Amino acid sequence: MTKPTLALLAALATLSLSSCLDVVNIDTPESPALLAVEGQITDEARPATVGLTLTQGYFNQAAPTTVSGALLVLTDDLGAVDTLRETAPGRYVGRGTVRGRTGGSYVLRLTALGQTYEAVTEIRRTPPIDSVRLVRKDQPPRFEPGLYAIYYGPELPGVGDYVRIRTWQNDTLANDPGDLRVFSDELVDGNYLGDIPLNDDPLRSGEKVKVEMTSITRDYYYYLNEMFTQINNVGLFATTPANVRTNVRNVVAGTNQVAVGYFAGFTVRQDSVVVP
Repeated sequence: MTKPTLALLAALATLSLSSCLDVVNIDTPESPALLAVEGQITDEARPATVGLTLTQGYFNQAAPTTVSGALLVLTDDLGAVDTLRETAPGRYVGRGTVRGRTGGSYVLRLTALGQTYEAVTEIRRTPPIDSVRLVRKDQPPRFEPGLYAIYYGPELPGVGDYVRIRTWQNDTLANDPGDLRVFSDELVDGNYLGDIPLNDDPLRSGEKVKVEMTSITRDYYYYLNEMFTQINNVGLFATTPANVRTNVRNVVAGTNQVAVGYFAGFTVRQDSVVVP
């Protein structure tokens, strides 16, 4: 078969396939914008922080609209009060009169867009990190031959502990959709934990791995799991996107002026290792 004949057949095949394609315009109605809250208070020596934005359409790729001029007041179970100040558009930072501590409980009262919301959280106990060690592994396909940073530490006795683990490699946070790692102690209560790898590929000389372990509440654990499900809800069998749970409640019961997001309390423990 000659080259011109092949070219003609390829062109006809392309034309035939393209004629089978129909463009379908889907009308996706816009939902009202909701207040989105992303905040935290930790047991570190720093004040609480809160970010306020508005939700937007699923296909809108623009940066979210920030919410300025809100009033945020944080109180704790000891009676301390902190009025957060706006340090940048939509970003609010405490003045330091309320600090996070293990065992403490906190209420954030937030007035914005003509509505008032409350979020309640606590800071739970946390297990220590014993160490992060370099271990040589050679177990394909799970481990290519080389050095890996491995987490070691105890799990405290008593079911009901939840932790989140974040890792940095060479000061870059592992922050892809599949990198969210949260754990329950239901199956490992009171055990000593080891052989938890913190990196996927073998490390090279001079590379650094840092791990951050946070002790989170049960509700925040499920919030993060639901968020993970929605972030990874792609592909042929993806389900309809949906909002995840929130602890930010409108003080007026039954109103349709709801909020999304979370104000979380947690401890922070860190350790790191550098490859010689």
